[in-house]
Amino acid sequence: MAKGKAVAFALVGAGALAAFTLGGSAHAAEPEPKKAPTKAKISRVTLAVKFAKLFGVPASLVLAAIAVGRMSLKTAKDIWPKAGAKIGKPWDGTAEGLKDDAISIGLSAYYLSLWWKRYKKNPRQWILSGYAYILGPGRLRKVLPNDNGALPKPLPADFTRVKNAFAKALTRSEVKNAIAQEGKVPALGGAAPLTGKALANTIPSTVTGHQARQMFGKMTQALQGAYVTLQNYDASGIAQTTKIDAGSIKAARSYLDSTNTMLGKYFPNMPASNNPLTAEQLKQLKLCVSSASTAVKTVDDMFSTTWLAELFAEIQDAAKGIVKKAGDTLGLDKTSAAIAVAGILGAGFLVLAIKK
Repeated sequence: MAKGKAVAFALVGAGALAAFTLGGSAHAAEPEPKKAPTKAKISRVTLAVKFAKLFGVPASLVLAAIAVGRMSLKTAKDIWPKAGAKIGKPWDGTAEGLKDDAISIGLSAYYLSLWWKRYKKNPRQWILSGYAYILGPGRLRKVLPNDNGALPKPLPADFTRVKNAFAKALTRSEVKNAIAQEGKVPALGGAAPLTGKALANTIPSTVTGHQARQMFGKMTQALQGAYVTLQNYDASGIAQTTKIDAGSIKAARSYLDSTNTMLGKYFPNMPASNNPLTAEQLKQLKLCVSSASTAVKTVDDMFSTTWLAELFAEIQDAAKGIVKKAGDTLGLDKTSAAIAVAGILGAGFLVLAIKK
C-alpha cells in the first residue's frame, strides 16, 4: 500500500493595498526594508574537497564516507577539541548542531585522516580508513591486529556490508570526479564477482550441453540459498534492525521466483551431450546466468549473507571435474573451460580450479 504524503499549501495574497483611508486622509504603505543579500550555501562536495585538502586525505574517501554514513555524536565530541580550531566554525556539541555540513564534513575528514595516516603502509589504506570510520577502530583492530596485514577471507558480514556500501559510493559522480583528479582508483580488497550481463558474456560459444546443465544445477543451488536467506528474516525484525521493509523483501522474492521459473523453462532445452550449444540455446543460458546472478546478488547485498561461501568446496570440486572433461572432449584450455562453467558463481570462484 502506498504511503500517504503530506502536502503543504501556501496561500499567496494578491498584494498589499497601496493606501489606507484613515480619518479622511490617504496614507501610503511604508515600503519594506531591503534585505541583506544571503550568502550562497556551500555545497557538500566543495566542503569535502576543502577539508580533505586541509587534513591530508583523498577527497574521494571523504565524499564516499559521508555518502555511506554519518559520524556519531560521541565520536564527534571526542575529536572536537583537536579538530574544532582547524574547522574554523563554532559547534555547540549537540546532535542538531552536527547537522551543519561544515561541522559534520570537517569532523569526518579529520577523523578519516587519523586512520589514513595509521594505515599508510597498507595497500588497502583507502578502504581500511573507511572501515575504521564506519565500524570503529576497535572493531577493525580486532579483525586486523597487524596494521600492515591482510583482512581475513571471507570477510566478516559487517565488513562485507560496509565494503559493498563503499563500492556503491564509488559510482557516485562526485566520487568518480575526485578519483579522476587523484589519478588512482581505491583498492577495496579484490574485484567484486561478476554478475548480470558481464558474467553471462564470459561464457564461450563452445560450451556444451553437459556443461550448461552443470551450470543450471549451480544456479538452482544459489537460488535456493537466497530463498533460505529471505525465509530466515521476518519483516518486523528487518524493519527494526536493517531498515529493509517488507516491500523490499517481497520484491526480492518476486525476482527469485521469476528467475526460478525461467530456469525451469530453459533447462529442458539444454542437451545431455558433449556437443556445443546452438546459438539459441547459448542465448537462453546467458539470459538465465544474467538473471540468476543479479537476483542472488540482490539478496546477498541486502543481508551480506555468507551461505554462498559455504558451497565453495563443492563448487570447486565440480569445477575441476568440468574443466578436465572440457579439456578431454573439446580440447579447451583450462582457463576457457573454467570460465565456461562460471555461471552464477562468477569466474572468481573458479580461480583455484584453473590453478590446479
